[in-house]
Amino acid sequence: MLRYGLAWRPSSDNLGSDLLALAAMRLLPQVDHLLDADALDAPIPGLQDDDRIVTLIPGPMLASSAHWPPEKHVAPVCVGVHISSEDAWGLSLATLDGAGLASLRACAPIGCRDQRTAARLERLGIPHILTACLTLTLDAPHVHTRSGIVCCDVPEAAISVLREYRRDVTVVTHHLEAPSPDFSLRMAAAQAMLDRYAGAEMVFTRRLHCAMACLAVGTPVLLLYNDQYEDVSRFAPMNSMFRSQPLDEFVQQVSRRGLPSLWRNPSGMTAVRKNLLAAVAAGIQRALSMPLPIVPEQEAALWRSLRVRRMIDSAAVKIRNLENQHYEDLHEKFSLLLREDSAKATLTELLSLPDVRKGLRRADLRRKLAQLPVPQRIAACWKSLRGSFQADGYIRDAKEALDLLGWPENREEH
Repeated sequence: MLRYGLAWRPSSDNLGSDLLALAAMRLLPQVDHLLDADALDAPIPGLQDDDRIVTLIPGPMLASSAHWPPEKHVAPVCVGVHISSEDAWGLSLATLDGAGLASLRACAPIGCRDQRTAARLERLGIPHILTACLTLTLDAPHVHTRSGIVCCDVPEAAISVLREYRRDVTVVTHHLEAPSPDFSLRMAAAQAMLDRYAGAEMVFTRRLHCAMACLAVGTPVLLLYNDQYEDVSRFAPMNSMFRSQPLDEFVQQVSRRGLPSLWRNPSGMTAVRKNLLAAVAAGIQRALSMPLPIVPEQEAALWRSLRVRRMIDSAAVKIRNLENQHYEDLHEKFSLLLREDSAKATLTELLSLPDVRKGLRRADLRRKLAQLPVPQRIAACWKSLRGSFQADGYIRDAKEALDLLGWPENREEH
C-alpha cells in the first residue's frame, strides 16, 4: 500500500523547524506517517512487507548519521536539505561510506538548500541540484492591511533603537521553551507565527527560517548578523534573496537617520518557488518506483552498527582530550598558585629585613611612598636602600616576584 510520510523534528526547540514542516506537509498529497528526522531508522509498526512510505525529508539531514539509512519501507524525497561537514557526534561527512553512501546516492538527485551542501555532495560524487529552502513555498495568508514592526530574536540594542521611533514594535522568538510532541499544536503555532509575519509592515530577524517565511508571504524582511563571527554567505544562494546588515551598523544607522524606508524584497521568488515545487514533484515520482529497501536491510544494519562504533570512538577521543586539557589547566593553575605563594614569601622576607624596616620609618620616604601604588613603593624602597645593605639578591628575587604577580611595569625603574 502506498503511504506518505513527513520527516520532522519533534524534539527541536526552534519554531523555524516547524515552519519548515508546515511548508513540507502541504506539498504532500496526504500525511499518513510522521517520522522523526533524527531517527529515520526507527521501526514503523503496522506495516506490511509491500507497504511504501514516500517520505519528504527537508532541512538538516544526517545530523544523526547512525540513524541512516532510513527504515526499509521509507522511500525518501530529499529536497531543501542541509548537510553539515560533521554530524552531531563529530563524525566527518567524508567518512560516509558503504551502505550509508549508497543509500544517499539512491535518493539522488538531492535537492540542496545551500551551496555548501551542494559542494559537499559534489565531493562525494552524489548527483544534486540547488533548490533553496522549502519554507519559500509557504502560502501567504490573506491580510487586509500590514501594520507594525516585528522583531524575531534580535538583540535588545536593535529593539530599543526601533522603539525610539515606533511604539508598535512586537518582539517574538522562535525558541520553544518546552517543545510539545503534539504535531497539530506545533503546526498551529507555526501558522500563527506565519500569520503574524504576513500582517507585519516589516520584520527584523536573526533567524533564517523567519527570513524565508517573510519572503514567501511578501513581507519586507531584514536579517541582522554579527559580522565578527557570523557569515551570511553560508546561506548562499538564499543570502541574495533577502536584505542583510551587520547588527552594529544597523543600530548606528537607525540612531543617526531614523527608521529605514519601507523596501521591497528582492525579486525572483516566483521562479524559486516554481523550481522547489518541481523538485518535490519529481522526487515524489522517483520515490514511487525506487526499489525498496534502498539498500539491503542487513547491510544497512551493519553500517549503522559500525557508525555507532565510530561515534563511540570519536566520543572517547573527545572525552580524553577534554580530560587532558582539564588536567593541564588544573596543573597550570596549581603551579601558578605555588609560584605566587613563593613570590609573596620573597616580598614578605624582603620587607621584614631590619634595614628595610628602618628605611620605611623615615618620614620623608613614608610620605613619598604613601602616594605611590604598592609595586612602586617597593621599587622606591629598593632605590633608597641600595647603599645601606647588601640586598642585591633579595632585590633580584623581588623583581621576579613582582613580574609573576603582574607588576612588570616596575622593571624599568629598577
